[in-house]
Amino acid sequence: METVKVIEAVYSDGEITSPLTPVSQSYLSKGYGVRDKGRRSVRYSPVEALYLAETGRMTVKLSNGEELDFQELLRVLEEENPNIWRDYVVYRDLRKRRYVVKEGFSEELRFRVFERGEYGEKPAKYVVAIISEGKDVPVEKLRQWLSACRGMRKELVLAVIDRRNEIIYYKASLVDLRNV
Repeated sequence: METVKVIEAVYSDGEITSPLTPVSQSYLSKGYGVRDKGRRSVRYSPVEALYLAETGRMTVKLSNGEELDFQELLRVLEEENPNIWRDYVVYRDLRKRRYVVKEGFSEELRFRVFERGEYGEKPAKYVVAIISEGKDVPVEKLRQWLSACRGMRKELVLAVIDRRNEIIYYKASLVDLRNV
């Protein structure tokens, strides 16, 4: 059985980074993190770091050397983003479905998702917006999201998450019925 390679990251000033090493480079090729060429380091989004920490592929330390376990890291990140758990649940589900998931374009258009096997070769195919079950979303907001996605040549996917953290995905698109 293959041993898991572990990234050693540091949480400081609201960022989670690791030095550019063979281990972090191997994860970069799988869609984890963004290389910072100037500092020869890799920067991870909060949801990426949570996923890697939960799966035992990353350790995160504070600048004082104290190591954070998954729950402590989640608590620290929730102080900056109260929606981190909701976002993480969707990120984890998409990763388990073997998609490469990167940060999106805004808090609403939360993730860019690449078709399986196309990361690094083609741009993201989908943009995911997360909606909590029971929360109203005005139709005008959906139109804005659709318009933004169409302008980027991406498909809009709505991830509806319920109280039990179960997710249902819906593809959304505009339909022109004039020529039907």
